[in-house]
Amino acid sequence: MEWVDRLVAEIGWDAEPGEPDWSEAELVLGAPLPADFKEMRRRFPAWGAFCDHVLLLKAQGGSESVPANHESLLKAVRGNPDSRRMFEPYGILGASEPESGKGLVQWGYSFIEEEYYWLVDVEADPSTWPIVARVDPLEPFRRFDMCASEFVYRILTDADFSPFGIAGAVGSPYYRAY
Repeated sequence: MEWVDRLVAEIGWDAEPGEPDWSEAELVLGAPLPADFKEMRRRFPAWGAFCDHVLLLKAQGGSESVPANHESLLKAVRGNPDSRRMFEPYGILGASEPESGKGLVQWGYSFIEEEYYWLVDVEADPSTWPIVARVDPLEPFRRFDMCASEFVYRILTDADFSPFGIAGAVGSPYYRAY
């Protein structure tokens, strides 16, 4: 969990780790979630945001959880073909007929409408799932071959991590629990 440890050290976070239960999320998705993301949520268990900017979805409970968010996205794309186009070329995991076992699963977002997803392949090792993100729901996706914790670390610390990096605008990274 190299990137999670780097993130914790950079922020100086020392809150007691939590023990989120990911069983519901993994059942809904039909695949285990990446270990680095689960560790990042374990180390930052309280609902909050990195630099009042990046939010990570929770394991369970309410619309801000991975399974509830995923069910909401599935409902939207199944109920409205125009919504399906918003997620091209990848689609939402579970929305295709027949089911391919591939597609997007959202794990986080920013307060300025950036969206962060895994490009899931349920047959592949979750640690190999790339990150797919966009700065606006109407913009094309960008792919990053890295784990979620590295992606968050780079957003917070790398001013050249365009177009997502905020390091030049926020000073020292922090996590604010709400």
